[in-house]
Amino acid sequence: MAINWQQYHWHLEPSAICNLRCPRCPRTEFPDTPWLNYSMSLDFFKSFMTEDRLRNQVKRLTMCGDVGDPIYCKDYLKIYRYIKETNPDIHVFTITNGSSRSTAWWEEFAEVANHRDSVNFSIDGYDDASNNLYRVNSRWDTIMNGIQTLRSNNKEVFLNWAIIVFKFNQDHLQAIEQQAQRLGMDALQITRSTKFGSKYGEAYGAEKDILEPDAEYISSSHRYERETINLSQRVIDNTDYMLYNKKKFVEIKAKYKDAPIVPLCEIGNRGVYVNAEGVVFPCSWVSFPYESLSDGTKTIKWEDSFFAQYRDKMNLNNRSFDEIIADPLWNLCSRGWTDLNKTWVECSQKCQNKLIDENYAVGWETN
Repeated sequence: MAINWQQYHWHLEPSAICNLRCPRCPRTEFPDTPWLNYSMSLDFFKSFMTEDRLRNQVKRLTMCGDVGDPIYCKDYLKIYRYIKETNPDIHVFTITNGSSRSTAWWEEFAEVANHRDSVNFSIDGYDDASNNLYRVNSRWDTIMNGIQTLRSNNKEVFLNWAIIVFKFNQDHLQAIEQQAQRLGMDALQITRSTKFGSKYGEAYGAEKDILEPDAEYISSSHRYERETINLSQRVIDNTDYMLYNKKKFVEIKAKYKDAPIVPLCEIGNRGVYVNAEGVVFPCSWVSFPYESLSDGTKTIKWEDSFFAQYRDKMNLNNRSFDEIIADPLWNLCSRGWTDLNKTWVECSQKCQNKLIDENYAVGWETN
């Protein structure tokens, strides 16, 4: 069965470059991996994100790296300007650690951004020392300057302080909220993660994970859980995206009502993912190069996984997006949604039918 892949939401990794060494990032977890510091050029971006696609299909672009940070893409501001000049109504959602960019860089960012856009500053500490307990090599002064420069030069873009709860910050959440409010940020996004020893003891040590917070701050599922506190009482103009997201949820939930998997990628809550190398994935969850993945019933070695074997055929440097998704090989992605024997580990962890309700699949900040 050919899948009519959604294209209203894309998740892009403009850059695989990052100055930080966060302990739970694949870049740090697998230091012997030859991470290639790819960065999308404007010309490459235009080759698949055409003006026609931007005008007629795309409603949201989530700019977030799996191993890199979008603001370290040398052409990021050119790409951002091209998007907004082509279709200013597209929601551009930039997720960044916010470190080490200049005042001039943030001034130009502020010039391009509009009321449709938002920026998540991923900050897990309350000062330089605490932030470096996870965001290792971050520079607090440049992060604060970036927020202040952006806010003072653009009152429309939504600024969010995004924090993952760890042991070292769980008792400082109120102080962090007050700090974000003083900076003029619009929201505090609190994420309960899964990447702790109690969930993955073989990776992080069940008894000695020094980052693990109290149980109430850990996700109860295999997917993160988020809470957002509105600080400014502003509401982002995202009605069109949300309505379309809900429409797709209703359609796809009904389509797979008797199946073991309800794919968030086909709903579009999880944007079709393109990494900095140009490889296309149904979503970013299937792109992580862990040595092996297990869901308790099966273990898959990375080198035996679908995208490790066929990554060249899924690369936009070699073929167009339309050619990739028209290839019968691409439709093998969906065979496990109705056949448990062929379900990918990531899908069985994140997209089980019983998990996918409207709250799980519809929302501005759920992806």
